[in-house]
Formats: sequence, C-alpha cells, structure tokens
Amino acid sequence: MKRPDTNDPKSIRYRMRKARFKWVEGLLDDILSRKDVATILDVGGRRDYWKLLDPAYRNRIHLTILNTEEDVAREEQSGDIGIPIQTVVGDGTNMPEYTDGAFDLAHSNSVIEHVGLYRNMAAFALETRRVGRAYYHQTPNFWFPLEPHYGLPFIHWLPEPTRLFLHSTVNLGFAKRASSWEVAMARVDHTRIVSRRLLTNIFPDGIHKTERFALMPKSLIVYRRWADHDVAPFG
Repeated sequence: MKRPDTNDPKSIRYRMRKARFKWVEGLLDDILSRKDVATILDVGGRRDYWKLLDPAYRNRIHLTILNTEEDVAREEQSGDIGIPIQTVVGDGTNMPEYTDGAFDLAHSNSVIEHVGLYRNMAAFALETRRVGRAYYHQTPNFWFPLEPHYGLPFIHWLPEPTRLFLHSTVNLGFAKRASSWEVAMARVDHTRIVSRRLLTNIFPDGIHKTERFALMPKSLIVYRRWADHDVAPFG
C-alpha cells in the first residue's frame, strides 16, 4: 500500500493539515500583536510542514527544529523554505538546555504518540509546557477507527502482543513486515495513539479541541495562548 503524500495540495491529508494550521497562525497572531518576532520550537518536526505557513509570517518568526541526530542530518540536507531555521539535536522529553519560557511557542504535530511509554508522554508534555510560553500539539485520536501511520482500521485497538506478532509476520498497510523482532518491538513501543482523557491529564492548563472527519473525532488538538503562560516552575 502506497503512503499518501501529505505535501500534495489535492490530498485530503494536506487539506486537513492546512485547515488545522489556522490554529497555529492564530497563536502566532496573538504573539506578534505583542512583539516583532516570534520564536518557535518545533519538537520532532519537519521543514516541509512549515510550508503551510502564510508567507506574511515568514519574516516575523525564528524557527528551531529539535529532533534526533538522524532526523536532523536529513533535515539539514533538505531545501530552503524561506524561513530562518535552526536545527538542533535533542530530546523533547528532557530539554535542560532551554530555560522556562525560552520560546514564544512550543509546537508538535503528530509527535507525542511516538515518544514511547506513557511516562515519556507526560515528560514531553511537561517540558513543552515549560519551555514554551504558548504551546500547540496535535495528535491522532485513539477513538478514530483508522490508524493513520499504517492506513488500516482498528489495528491500534488490538492488544500490544497481537500488534507485535502482526508487525513481525505480515505487511501492515504502509509498513512492510518488520525485518527483525527488535524492529517490530520498536514500532509498537513508539506508536501509541492517545485518548482525550490522557491528553487532558498531561496538559491540564490547555484548551482542548477536536478535529473531525465525517463527523468522527479524527485528531486531538491542545494549545495554550502566550498570555496564559504560568511563569511559576512546573513540577
């Protein structure tokens, strides 16, 4: 099964992502009403994603993309998109290199479901709440029947041992059969679709929204405005 091109303007995924990006631009409007340039930390992000940004904003933001060493090396080989970008190697669950409120906006798009165990998700939430005065996170919804990473229905509702067996035995949608047991385990460990209840608990200060497709809750969005940042230490 061929993975859809999320950069194709004709695709449903692109159109939904473009519509969803209006939430990000709304947060930037709030920030830029207070200062000339907004600093953004995109945790686990990609340069291509920021092509969605309206050109009117591009001279008024400075973007830092934090990712794994492998992903940073790949991103640095990609083309210029007309936005000042710094790529850095780091861990979104632990960012001691950044002080509280170091960025105007901490951002992630479909990342929190890939950080591993639930305690890692909680650490990811805590750190992005800490380093960003505003934050924005989007993630697929556990209760939407189609699993977006593999393009198959219901697979994320199966028990982990069953998913581990399937990954190590057959092709699953967009993914070829895992080349080893270790690869199958890594897929299961690092693709955990989350529920609204979990997101509400790890982002207690956020505004929670739902993106729908055919009336079904497809994605979860949580954000905090710049002015609502609590400067007290998080713990």
